[in-house]
Amino acid sequence: GIFSEQFTETKAPNDVNKMSHLHFYFHDNVSGENPTAMMIAGQKNMFASTLMADDPLTESPEPGSKLVGRAQGIYALASQHDVGLLVVMNFAFLEGQYNG
Repeated sequence: GIFSEQFTETKAPNDVNKMSHLHFYFHDNVSGENPTAMMIAGQKNMFASTLMADDPLTESPEPGSKLVGRAQGIYALASQHDVGLLVVMNFAFLEGQYNG
């Protein structure tokens, strides 16, 4: 059988749209002694290669700068002929308004 459920559009109180601008650096390391991403399926650099990641998010471009959070999830090469990624990541921040 097929299951389908529809929801009506809901709006925030007073129709207020809010935008946040977050600034951090994402470090994805797939090699070396301490990789932050590892292949879990497929062949390296081939269509359908899938990696699991637990990447540091830092305050500046240097990998050793202050850690502000982690990017945790998966990504996969999603195109046979072009550069195409499927990315599913959660950003977990360590402090401040977006902690958690």
